[in-house]
Amino acid sequence: MKKILIIDDEVRVRQMYAMLLKEEGFDVRKASDVPKATELLLRENFDLVLLDIRMPGDGGKKMYEVIREYDPNLKVIVSSVYPVEEQIQSILGASAYHDKAQGIDDLMVKVKEVLEDKRVRPIET
Repeated sequence: MKKILIIDDEVRVRQMYAMLLKEEGFDVRKASDVPKATELLLRENFDLVLLDIRMPGDGGKKMYEVIREYDPNLKVIVSSVYPVEEQIQSILGASAYHDKAQGIDDLMVKVKEVLEDKRVRPIET
């Protein structure tokens, strides 16, 4: 069973993503901020991280840096209200990008494709 970490400061988003991912058979953990997510990364192994950019301060960017230090090959889907082009400019090298306005079905397709290595972008250093 693939394990996914959802990092988003919005409770409603975390709950909705977790519910839908669990229905698809994924093992899911949730974190609302950088310290909680970092603690989970240190305790558990994950196959994928869903990362919100727009968190208090530079939370999303900071968390991406932590993820890359922890495991440069961990797959990350950046998920934000920002258009994908802005997400790419903000965080380079993610496996995929998701505009929350595209809806949950689009996100689920990206999750499955990334986990199957169909959408993975090369990690830029």
